[in-house]
Amino acid sequence: MGDEVVKFDSRFELIVVVDGFLDDTYEKARNMLQTCKYLNVVGYEKNRGKGYAVRYGIRYSRGNYIVFLDSDMDYHPGSIKTLIAHAVGKNANIVVGNRRDKKSTFVYPMVRKFASIGFNWYVNVLFPYLKIRDTQAGIKLVDNVSATKIFKSLEGTTLADGFIYDICMLVLARKSGMVIVESPCVFEMQTSTIGVGKKFVGTAYNMAKEVLEFKNIIKQNKLLI
Repeated sequence: MGDEVVKFDSRFELIVVVDGFLDDTYEKARNMLQTCKYLNVVGYEKNRGKGYAVRYGIRYSRGNYIVFLDSDMDYHPGSIKTLIAHAVGKNANIVVGNRRDKKSTFVYPMVRKFASIGFNWYVNVLFPYLKIRDTQAGIKLVDNVSATKIFKSLEGTTLADGFIYDICMLVLARKSGMVIVESPCVFEMQTSTIGVGKKFVGTAYNMAKEVLEFKNIIKQNKLLI
């Protein structure tokens, strides 16, 4: 396990996916390529959603492990080492950051904390075999082979293009027998585009609705790995 951590320190890649050319983010990121040899910047014209962006980025990944990390830096990048250690030590296909682990740092508005707990309960009620305490954590690790299989299966499923892409991923992984474990992480909310007001409530409602739709798709056995 120690050797794997050393390899991570000295050999890695950072893939930045720009989900729609809505401002000058793509140009700014591309300007860093000459000084950051480990960096790869990709993107596309139209905004397609978080899940689509993750799936798009996987096409360019060459490493054994892929970590999804929100670019707002709410999750400390140092948590990646912890996730890799769990993946190697427990021979896991997927490692999910768990903000509510007793070893985690979890700085979040109380309203959002309660909403997160409630939504996670809702997801686990719909998918009782899931048994994951923090399905919506914005930091997750998947081994490259498993990620390719899962997201290939989800191609054409528009529900996996948005915010519930990771629930879709976790459900398929669990149903196919992949090993999923949870790991502590460091989370301190910096900013939020949806806040805690009406926009947040609307987003949460739409996500709950989409999860229910995905439940019906799974019941019909339309998605298989």
